[in-house]
Order: sequence, then structure tokens, then C-alpha cells
Amino acid sequence: MGYWERESIVCGIFFLAKYVRVNYQVIFQLQQLDKAASEILPEECQGCGWWQGYDDSWPATAADDWAESAIEYFGGWGKLAIADDELLGMIQYGPAGLFARANDFACGPVSADAVLLTCSLVAGDGFAPARRSLLTAVLADLKEREVETVEAFSYQVAAPEGECRMFDQDFLRDCGFYPVRSSRGLQLMRFELGGVETAPVEKHKSRRRILERIKRTAPAPVPAAICEAAEGCSGRVSVCP
Repeated sequence: MGYWERESIVCGIFFLAKYVRVNYQVIFQLQQLDKAASEILPEECQGCGWWQGYDDSWPATAADDWAESAIEYFGGWGKLAIADDELLGMIQYGPAGLFARANDFACGPVSADAVLLTCSLVAGDGFAPARRSLLTAVLADLKEREVETVEAFSYQVAAPEGECRMFDQDFLRDCGFYPVRSSRGLQLMRFELGGVETAPVEKHKSRRRILERIKRTAPAPVPAAICEAAEGCSGRVSVCP
């Protein structure tokens, strides 16, 4: 059994109780990201309003207003991985309407019914598996909220661990996302959660199916950069002007 197969099985067992084990050594608790929980984020993340449309500082009143709107409209806008009161990882997400920056990308727009994953953070290289476990928990959470489509903007080159950043394309592709549109190295990618299932027994089954899809993904479609140059290339990838 491969590493990610073990990781997925362990994740499936533990996040049902809101805990996840990473690499059989670290157990972290999953927590919704809201105004109170955001105090555990690094200082630069707490004051960052880039996805909300602010290039420089994010005024406190604007941040408070945004947080209230997000809670009222959607609830918590992300998930945290916490162990011994320390942050191991974070994924921020919500309806695209909460994130004004999503309108700035040529490879947009985000689908009207999709939830957008904006950025993620893990504490360091030793906790890199937490990002995958967090993503699994996010998808399960969205499935239970009856969300059918999840999208994310992604770069071709991954940033160093320990930095808050967009997702990298290889990571999302390995987790079952596929490209939608691409422009200048930035790509909009999508994960389809499928039909709505609301019965309690079906919720547990849907978590298991998400884990299986992440564990055994089909070969990725032709990358947009290749598709752009190839004549007669077909598939789900389209390239922005």
C-alpha cells in the first residue's frame, strides 16, 4: 500500500471525529476559520485582504464588515489544522462573490454555483501532508453543504512551504481537479462533487467516495500550455486570450 493510500485511509477514519493523523505521528484537529479562529493565523495573514480586493493594508472596519457578511452568507470561510494550540495548516474558501480578487484573472470567471478555494498555508515541509488532508476535509464539508462544484486558481510552480499562496497545479491535479481555462501560467481548475446526497448514511459514503477519487485519480487532461500550441487539441481545457 502506497503512502497516499495509507494517508487517505487514516484521514477517512479520523476526520469523521474532526481529527486527522498525518504520517502516523501528528494528530491535528480540524477547525472552521472564522473571526475568532483567525487570531491563530500568522500576523501577515490576519491583516491580509488581498483576496478581498485590497492591495495594501486591509482596514479593520472593512475586515470586520467582510467577516460578518461571510458568516451570514456562508458560515466559516476556511478550515484550520491545529495541534497543541499551534497552527499546522489552513485553507481559505467560500463563494466567489466574497472574494473580489477573483474578478481580476483572465482565466476566470469562477462558475456562478462554485465555491472558490483561494489560498492555503502549511507550517513547513514536515507538515506538507496536512495540505492534502485539509483539502479532503474541505471537500467533505462542502459535500455536506450540498455544494456540487469547487474551483481554484493555481500556478504552475509551487511556492515554498510556510508561505500562504495559491495552490499549485500539480497538487490539485493529483487530487482530482481538472483544468478549465489558462492564461499566462495561471489556471482555473475544477473539482465536481456530483449530485446532492443529504441522508446521514449517504454523507459518510460521500466522504469515502471523495477520498477514493483523490486516491485514484484519472490521468490529467493535456496541460493548457501544450493545448494552446497544439493544432486540433480537444478536451476540457480552453485558453484565455
